Amino acid sequence: MEEKRTVTFRDVAKSYFSQTRVDCRYTISSHHSWSSHDWIGLFKVGWLTVNDYYTFAWALAPEGYQTGTDANCSVAFHSSLHVPNP
Repeated sequence: MEEKRTVTFRDVAKSYFSQTRVDCRYTISSHHSWSSHDWIGLFKVGWLTVNDYYTFAWALAPEGYQTGTDANCSVAFHSSLHVPNP
């Protein structure tokens, strides 16, 4: 049985420069069940656990969202993010 994806990330670059804004665009499918604990994180290369993130943002349901429909969403990570050197 094939697993249904509930989140699809769009326009993902292979790399990003530090001190620049990162816009994360994604689509939530109609199969997704929203939770107040949903979040989007930026992770370091080679991450091993969910605790290896640099920063995160809560993934809130978009205004006017109707249950059972697909939703295009975005989160902006601003350039004030400090990413330490490895």
